[in-house]
Parts: sequence; structure tokens; C-alpha cells
Amino acid sequence: EDIPGLDADEPQGEASGHAEEDGEASSEKESDAIDSKSSKAAESEELKGKEAYERGDYAQAVKAWTASLRSVKYLLDKGLYKHNEEHQGDVEKMDLKFNLNLAQAHIKLGEFRKAIEYADQALARDPTSTKALYRKAVALMETLDFSDSMKVLEKLLSLDPQNAAAKELLAKAKHSSAKGELKARKMSQKMFGTSGTQAATGDATAEWQALTSSLTTACAHAKLWLVKLCCKRRFSGAEGKSE
Repeated sequence: EDIPGLDADEPQGEASGHAEEDGEASSEKESDAIDSKSSKAAESEELKGKEAYERGDYAQAVKAWTASLRSVKYLLDKGLYKHNEEHQGDVEKMDLKFNLNLAQAHIKLGEFRKAIEYADQALARDPTSTKALYRKAVALMETLDFSDSMKVLEKLLSLDPQNAAAKELLAKAKHSSAKGELKARKMSQKMFGTSGTQAATGDATAEWQALTSSLTTACAHAKLWLVKLCCKRRFSGAEGKSE
């Protein structure tokens, strides 16, 4: 594009240098205008999402916050604030906030895999976000992934040992995990007619010992029968000779 106010046939030199500087300033102003427009769009959609969430319209909240996040991603991908640390930090905070909001909204909608996805994006931005960790743990619980849920909650509690909600959810996760293991053990017992542990691990030691014992007993009886047979034959032979 031609720089505004610069004629194509303007001679090179000092005058041209000034024009280039003016052009750079104009370009920066255009960039700032784009930044401002994207930021305002994100803020507008954020407000719409908040209002929708508060009235229980979680699908509309997801729609609005997704639009907000799209505007923020545009700012980050273009690096429009990389020259300004303060503004860059503000945009990164917005990215974190919208991912957290979307994780919560998807939990409300029962879309737990999506909730985990947005919680992970929030954690990619801030690995110490206790809100992101908690929402991920909730979603994992709902998918019956108690083991991973407990790991996430343990990490959360290492960051915030007094977090009452995390403690309560961890207790539920442990209870549900133990309950699930007990149920699996009982099912194994019904299917295999043996202890759930043996059935689950394929441990046939007890059966092998029983079989070995039976064979040993059978061998002992066979030997005794042979001894008796030999003695009987010898006794019969001795009686034949005496006659």
C-alpha cells in the first residue's frame, strides 16, 4: 500500500526520510487502532457472556466468550502488544480469564471434555492457576477419571493447602475410586468364582498347589497299592511251594 501523503515521484533524500518516519508513525497509529478495536470487541463479548451466564444461558455464554477469546488470540498471534509489556500482560490475563470462563461454562453444559481442554489452555498460560486446576479436576471427576482428578487436586493443594473446596473434592474422588475398585472386585468374584484379586491378576497359585497336592496323594496311593500287590504275590508263591 502507498503511504498516505507520500507522492510516488517524491525525490529521495532528507525529505523522503521524513516521509518514512511519518509513514511509520501512521502505521503505528493504525496498529493501535486495530488493537483498540479488538480489545473493545473482546470486552463487549465478555459482558454479553457474563450476562448470559448469570441468567443460566450457558450456551450463549460460550458463544460470547469464544468470540472474546478469538479477539484476544488475534492480538497475541499478531504480536501487536509485544512492544508494550504492560499491555501484553493485560492481554495474556484476558486469555487466561476467557479460558477459565469457557471451562466453567462447558462444565455447566455437561461438556466435560471441552471443559478439560479449556482448563488445559488456561494452565498453559498459568500453570499455578488454582481455578484452572479445580475446574479440570471437576471435569475429570465427571468423566469418572478419579485417578487423574486426584493428581490434579493434590497439585492444587500443594499450591493452596487451605483450599476447602479442593479438600472436599479430593475426599470424594478417593471415596469414588475405592468404591469403584470394590465394585470391580465383586464383579470379578461373580464371574470367576474366586477372590476378585486373584481373578483380576490371574494368580493361579492356590489352584496349582491344590493340583500338586492331589497328584502327590495319588502317587502315594499308587505306591502303596504296588507294595501290597507285590507282597500278595510273594505270599501266594510261598504257599504254592509248601504244598
